[in-house]
Amino acid sequence: MCIGIALLLCALGGQGRFFYANADWQVRDAVLRDMAIHPWPFVYADGNLLRAPLGMYLVPALAAKAGGQGVGDIALLTQNGLLIGLLLAIASTLFETARARAIALAVFVGFSGLDIVGQLLRGHIAGFSPTAHLEGWGFTQFSSTITLLFWVPQHALAGWVPALAYLLWRSGRLRSGVLFATLPLVALWSPFGTIGAMPFALHALIAQRIGRRDLCALISATLLALPGLIYLAAAPDAVGVRFFPIPLNQYVLFALVEAVPFLIAGWAWRARFGGATLLVVGLCLAVAPLVQIGWSIDFTMRASIPALAILAAHLGDMMVGNVLSKERRSMLIRLLVIGSITGLCEIARAVTFPTSPVPHCGFSRAWDETFGAYPKGSYLAPIDRVPAAIRPVEPAVATDRDPPACYDRAWPLPPMFL
Repeated sequence: MCIGIALLLCALGGQGRFFYANADWQVRDAVLRDMAIHPWPFVYADGNLLRAPLGMYLVPALAAKAGGQGVGDIALLTQNGLLIGLLLAIASTLFETARARAIALAVFVGFSGLDIVGQLLRGHIAGFSPTAHLEGWGFTQFSSTITLLFWVPQHALAGWVPALAYLLWRSGRLRSGVLFATLPLVALWSPFGTIGAMPFALHALIAQRIGRRDLCALISATLLALPGLIYLAAAPDAVGVRFFPIPLNQYVLFALVEAVPFLIAGWAWRARFGGATLLVVGLCLAVAPLVQIGWSIDFTMRASIPALAILAAHLGDMMVGNVLSKERRSMLIRLLVIGSITGLCEIARAVTFPTSPVPHCGFSRAWDETFGAYPKGSYLAPIDRVPAAIRPVEPAVATDRDPPACYDRAWPLPPMFL
């Protein structure tokens, strides 16, 4: 059942090209296209190499090489649906009864901050559309589960894997070494997942003395992932790390709308995933909006994924247990229902907007279609800036010319795309 739910959600998010895909897929489709039609390794005509977390694209690109764009699309849907379904199935073992599993799954899938409240406070609710993208109301944003699945499944998977490992460790069912090992292994899918999970790995390190097997697991995983880590570190100055200058009043408002109500409603020191775990969650959610990597707010949106997943698991646990008073349970239910509006709007858009068109142009042209005002440093690195240990000696050169139009028809953007 978990795999079926995951496949359905991935398909609704536009994977497989059965439903509308959001604007971020313009670039991802182009990356997949380039990886499918060019021999590996390749550079673009301007001497730039794709330097991005490409873990999600490797198998679908090979499938597209063998069978064309349509086969690659189905391979992407199948791959991501199976992986997410497997994570959901493993996570379900944290809960003892079918009822508890169903409640926890519903809480996780529907989990989101109170974005509709943020939009209301901004005065954007006039002319509200049920297909609106609600999460752009503030200076920064945390992403709902549905948003992650529909917009950035690679970041979601990279954050959820170590989050699940942490929950299993916290339940006494997994050695801390396995948690540590997930950090370097998910980086090629998204380094933000690795960064966001580090505080939880640190908690495990402090709370429990690690043994030789745990250390060996971490070292082995790091060595296995080392070429990918070196690859991702190429031309780091094109990305950069800096303080994100969010105004204090906006920071406080954002926290009060997106995180604080859930932390208060679900606070429980003695709960399985309460106490120190909730403190780490709160710390991560407090710090993430203050950090910027790259040109946008990606760090806040993606590095918060492990903390939000763990918070959702804790709230699901609270809903099936007897820890909460009647009043707090009622408060939590209201918060979860209001938050779920964000994901419902994403689903409404998926089933009413037209299916996304097939891409006909490469990465740079696709980027310029929607993100042309921003640098491409998060995806590209000059070939001479790639470390010699992994730099291709004679890469193929992508010399194909883009057609006049990237798509055969318009790719609409959702209302309130802020």
